[in-house]
Amino acid sequence: MLANQKRKRVAIIGAGPGGLSAGLALHQAGFDVTIFERHPEIRPLGGAIIMNAIGINILRSYGITIDDTFSGVNKVIFRSHKGKQRVFFRMEEQYLEQAHVNGWQSGMMRSELYEKMLAVIPEGMIVTAHKLLRYEETEDKITAFFDNGKQYDFDLIIGADGVNSNVRQQLWDSSELKHLGIAVWLGWAEVGGIARDEIVLRHSELYQFGYAPLIYKGKECFEWWFVEACTEHQPEPPNPHVYLKEKLKDFEEPVQTILNASEESHTFRWVIKYREPLEKWSKGRATLLGDAAHPTSPYAAYGAGMAIEDGFFLGKYLKGKNLSDIGSIQEGLNQYDKERVKYCNDTTSFARKIGRVFHNAPKPFRMIRDFALNNTKFMEQQIAKSYLSEAQNLLQRIVQE
Repeated sequence: MLANQKRKRVAIIGAGPGGLSAGLALHQAGFDVTIFERHPEIRPLGGAIIMNAIGINILRSYGITIDDTFSGVNKVIFRSHKGKQRVFFRMEEQYLEQAHVNGWQSGMMRSELYEKMLAVIPEGMIVTAHKLLRYEETEDKITAFFDNGKQYDFDLIIGADGVNSNVRQQLWDSSELKHLGIAVWLGWAEVGGIARDEIVLRHSELYQFGYAPLIYKGKECFEWWFVEACTEHQPEPPNPHVYLKEKLKDFEEPVQTILNASEESHTFRWVIKYREPLEKWSKGRATLLGDAAHPTSPYAAYGAGMAIEDGFFLGKYLKGKNLSDIGSIQEGLNQYDKERVKYCNDTTSFARKIGRVFHNAPKPFRMIRDFALNNTKFMEQQIAKSYLSEAQNLLQRIVQE
């Protein structure tokens, strides 16, 4: 592909789910795509994630079927750590029927998703052991320079290179990587005897423990996450499972059952970082997607899914565009920005706010918060306003594509 000098040359920096999605969408749209990955080999790695019906339908449009790993659920419930229901929401069934899915969301292993995406990537599209150093843009091309001394000319470059994106830094200058004030522990377990028709988030005064059903290697499992406040350089405890069980000792079942069924090798800690949102992602012959554009808090619970959506919409709005014409490129990228920037900024901003409300609030506020959660529908109404209506509209549009 690198030798093909047609004026439809696209470089994608980063071979994560968002980069692969963009590669597939742009390939379907007729572009000559090369995905550069800094690691020397591509391996299906990663723990559990949440995937929703929007992502499922996008993946189907690429020829990827993940119904065998999609344990569809259409009930999301917030409870107190003692079990009192505080928030309940679900997607309207008519939207799920139109999307041909058995639920709105499901737990899923990132490694299995990645494996299925790699299986449909055209041979030669991914080039490994290439870390981008910088790019140079002229009137009629953009040249990418890599750490191995190689350089290639393209018509468009897409930064799918994560929260520390070199493309973003050059495109929009440096921005501070900020500490959100929370850490999330992620894990999964093969365990039975727990209801598989709901995703549950349990909150105490200080902590959250959530769990969702997933199917992994044909087995019924659950993914789980534990969220707590932390300082930026707070060390990880020497014995994570002892630490987690102590923090969660007052949580009602099935929390302890899930933890007891989990292996320490399947557990890891993620200290959450973010950057201030950009008002625009695209400029000239360059744009961004995924965490390079909108690093996501775990309260959004959909970082991989949003990156897959970004890639899909890049393909949609660049289809038919003449990449030798900067005006044609900018027309497509302006449509992409209009579609995605506000939507993603609103989603990530709401997630950060919720994280702070549950984990960084002073005690007097926590008391008011918990009273409101236990006695009002305020949180439920905010989720419906800030999340559900937008998600339903987006799902309907994807299905109609």
